[in-house]
Amino acid sequence: MKMLARILLCLAMASVCDLRADEIVWSVQSKLKQLGYYDGRIDGQMGSQTAAAIRRYQIAERLKVTGNMNSQTLRSLGISAPPARVPARSYAPPPEYVALAEVFRGGPFISVGPEVQIAVIREAQRNLRLLGYYNGPIDGRPTPYLTSSLRAWQGSAGFRQTGRFDENTLKGLALMPN
Repeated sequence: MKMLARILLCLAMASVCDLRADEIVWSVQSKLKQLGYYDGRIDGQMGSQTAAAIRRYQIAERLKVTGNMNSQTLRSLGISAPPARVPARSYAPPPEYVALAEVFRGGPFISVGPEVQIAVIREAQRNLRLLGYYNGPIDGRPTPYLTSSLRAWQGSAGFRQTGRFDENTLKGLALMPN
């Protein structure tokens, strides 16, 4: 009888540990999706897509690149304990017009229409991809991944790392009209 109780206790402990790990993976997937690094299904399962998204985030944030949910990465993502499960759609990114205004704030394209701003972002995504700083979609969307890539390029080019399209950045990426 004691042996059966021990086995049941071990099984219960293992399932609690698995549940906690699944919740942490779920939290990481949710946060990475919100930030634009993860495009897979939020399922709480650690797979190759999740590991690749973690690596992209670690590179962009200049963390030790492991592809694992180490304490440094979890702390950077703001994940310490598994939160209650909330559907992924509750993590709505800011409206696109707000993100557009933020990425162009202080630059010469702040007052142009969104069509022009989206075209500038697409061209920036292409140029940053050619330079090896961006491997996301060429969609004209001002995602956190784009601004992280932009910051990394700005740093290597000797510019202020703002993640915004200021005049120097636009000139450096050959995005200023003649």
